[in-house]
Amino acid sequence: MENKVQVFYDSMCNSCQYKFKKVISVAKKNALKDLDDLQVFLCTVDKNQSIEDDNDLVPLAFIFCKKDSYVFFWKEDLYNGDGSSKIKIVNDRLILSQATIDRIKEHNTNNNELTVVKKKQTQDITSKLISENSTSIVKHFNRQMAIMNRQNLLHMTKIKKMILSIGLVIILLLATLGGSLGWYFSTRNNISNGQLPNYNWRINLNEHLKDRDLGGIDNNVEETILAAVKVKNSVVQIEDLYVKDVTEISATVGVKSSSSLYDPNSSVEVNFEATFVTLATDVKQRSFPNVNLGENPDPEELMTIVKKANNDLRTDEVEIKKNIQKSNKTVTAELTVLKSSDRYLPNDTLKLYFSSDNRKLLSEVLTNKELGDIINKEPETIINKIGKLNPKVHVNEIELVSDSITSEQALIKVKMDSTDYIVNNDVIKVNYRVFNPNIGTFKKTVTNLSGNINSLILLANEKDILVGTTHGLYLLYPNGTFNKKIVDDRIPDDFKVYSMLKQKNGNILVGTNNHTVYQLFPDGSFMGVVTNTFDVYSMVESSPGLILAGGYDGEIYQLDSKGKSISEEPVTELEGTVHSLILLSNSKVLAATDGPEGAGIIGAGIIYELYMNGKQKEKKEKLSYSPRNIFELQDGTILLGMWHWGEIYQLNNNGTIKATVDIKKYNALLSFVQTTSGDLFGGTNDGSIFQLNNA
Repeated sequence: MENKVQVFYDSMCNSCQYKFKKVISVAKKNALKDLDDLQVFLCTVDKNQSIEDDNDLVPLAFIFCKKDSYVFFWKEDLYNGDGSSKIKIVNDRLILSQATIDRIKEHNTNNNELTVVKKKQTQDITSKLISENSTSIVKHFNRQMAIMNRQNLLHMTKIKKMILSIGLVIILLLATLGGSLGWYFSTRNNISNGQLPNYNWRINLNEHLKDRDLGGIDNNVEETILAAVKVKNSVVQIEDLYVKDVTEISATVGVKSSSSLYDPNSSVEVNFEATFVTLATDVKQRSFPNVNLGENPDPEELMTIVKKANNDLRTDEVEIKKNIQKSNKTVTAELTVLKSSDRYLPNDTLKLYFSSDNRKLLSEVLTNKELGDIINKEPETIINKIGKLNPKVHVNEIELVSDSITSEQALIKVKMDSTDYIVNNDVIKVNYRVFNPNIGTFKKTVTNLSGNINSLILLANEKDILVGTTHGLYLLYPNGTFNKKIVDDRIPDDFKVYSMLKQKNGNILVGTNNHTVYQLFPDGSFMGVVTNTFDVYSMVESSPGLILAGGYDGEIYQLDSKGKSISEEPVTELEGTVHSLILLSNSKVLAATDGPEGAGIIGAGIIYELYMNGKQKEKKEKLSYSPRNIFELQDGTILLGMWHWGEIYQLNNNGTIKATVDIKKYNALLSFVQTTSGDLFGGTNDGSIFQLNNA
């Protein structure tokens, strides 16, 4: 790529390239202007921005399409006399109000210039100009833009030097403040470490749990309290909640670390009147160390010990059963509720433990069961996080229950050979969220191709990587480096690949322009071709023999295993081009679209959940920019590439946003692939293949 204009031009669809040529052609015919003074930028249209924020700027032309939007300015209109721009320009992108865009047509009509070139608009500015050699014009414009870019760079360098000098003076002055300076920088540790603050996508619980007076309830069991919360606050997602600090009249409702909806740092105190309470309400201590009971422990003697440690217990309403068990140095007894009790929950029981040594219950030291974020769900990671949050726990004496680890929780038990804890069958459930902010960040560039890298798949041999670009198909080696361009007489040498799908049988479908779907064998060689009435922008095999395909205007079609549409009519219509379809490991089908506004518009993208047949189930998330590829890694991490350069998302397994990932590279990630060995690669908007961090 010679410069940014060439990058812009190559990333455009055919229709917008045609519009681009028309703009250049008409601009060249302006006898009062020099083509060297024309500049082009990426443009985001903010419908909420005021026209006053645009400093009365009126662009020469504006191209809007679903891939991105582009705006043209004469240099004299965009810059002040000192060379500074009249509006903020960041990474070759500026933001304009809708009102400013609307002014282009009126302004250019009055001045006999261009009008806005809108999506699907076929106005002829002048037919005789179209036959000119537009390619040479673009190249000439590119060379001139490169010169202007260099001039702007020199100007910005001078400004940066001046700012740096001023900054050094300020630092020297602040240094005299001693401790104040240290405090100043300590509040900015994240920035100094190169870490950007991450927006919390989870809401405070009190936004949903607003009615805290639950009234009368049968008992203060956790399930009963949460059910009452749901009755009073129907929007609350109670499966994300737990209860702590329970009394007869109140409790604190907390958020599990695994919640994708609520902020785990938020909680709400609720009030109620419970008819009965659990034994655990009054019995806070259940293990009693260093107790010598003799050969035949007496229930009354045990009750005295329990009462001494739990003063609120009503001993006249409970009893200790006589089936007392003794094992090694531990006596186990069962506390039960008398039928005559008017306080305690009928039939409630509680195990009590008396030991002649210093053993205690694990639950009495492992009190913080919400572990927050962990980078993976390996047993060692979980155990270490337990120890960090519960410093009194001897982590070498606990272990995870076999096969209990999920993406959200795990069960902990005491090792059979423990010397510090009472060995029993009790398990403790800990909750967490698996989130590694490093996954998806830039590692290195491994290959440079051409055009947009719209799709990447691992071939059936689990070695070679097939690449679909806006200039055809390529093969990469397992390390992501270039192997060859696929050339076949039955396939055009240069065509646009929108999507690819490796089916469960290994065969490959390639969705391209001109409504064509190519069929490839598992090794990537040509098998056949079918033609539909639409371009296939995304595909997923949702069930055996059924393929869902996404179209340009939001249509979801059903295809057979050959890539041929089963019906000419879509099964549903979403909003915007369907750039990605995926079947997650939890059997959810997700779709990512531009949204109704198209690319380049704030608040554009949408993530949907679909049924297996392709019908819309629900909207899951609204995105700030146009999405591209959703990809699930081997460890369950879900990445979403964005057309917003330098940014991707990690998603929750329900399709909502988990966090933003700063890839630390100014490129749009359009596709992903992971090799059998775990190496992660991403394809970009400028033909680059990045290796990304996978852990």
